[in-house]
Amino acid sequence: MTPEELKKIRLSLGFSIKDMSDVLGTPYRTYQDWELGNRRIPGVCQVAVECLIRCKSALKARRKKGLKSKHKKIKKEVYIMGREVILFETEERKTNAEVASFLRLLADKIEAGSLTLKSGGNEVSLSLPQNLILETKVEEEEKKGKLKKSLEIEIEWIAGGSEAGEGVELA
Repeated sequence: MTPEELKKIRLSLGFSIKDMSDVLGTPYRTYQDWELGNRRIPGVCQVAVECLIRCKSALKARRKKGLKSKHKKIKKEVYIMGREVILFETEERKTNAEVASFLRLLADKIEAGSLTLKSGGNEVSLSLPQNLILETKVEEEEKKGKLKKSLEIEIEWIAGGSEAGEGVELA
């Protein structure tokens, strides 16, 4: 795939460079270098771009629905199978003590089997099954010359299901 072909594909999808770099999970500057021909486009990214082409109609349909975040930007997400609807989302800066306090309260609510999340006018109530899937991920990403690290904790369950998996322990 040539840099010109990549740019043509991005434009046909209606994506900005930022949108495309986000969808491909690559830094903005790296993606920009691919389009400018300053870097070789990795094979795995070429495959991902081919998948985007095949999912073009799904992307257009999602954008037409006008699914928006609290920042009023249309979320451009690719789904090969299934459908995801974001019921509640927030992001805010807190001290580590505030985060720890929130997580303690969240842990108590999870153990009790139900919780309600509120932020502004948004509210969602959840009833949790006894068995959950716990996903833990640590990432680091370089953005604008700065190293960003993240710890993601995701709790999942299948509606009506009772599966639980093996996993990580706190040491």
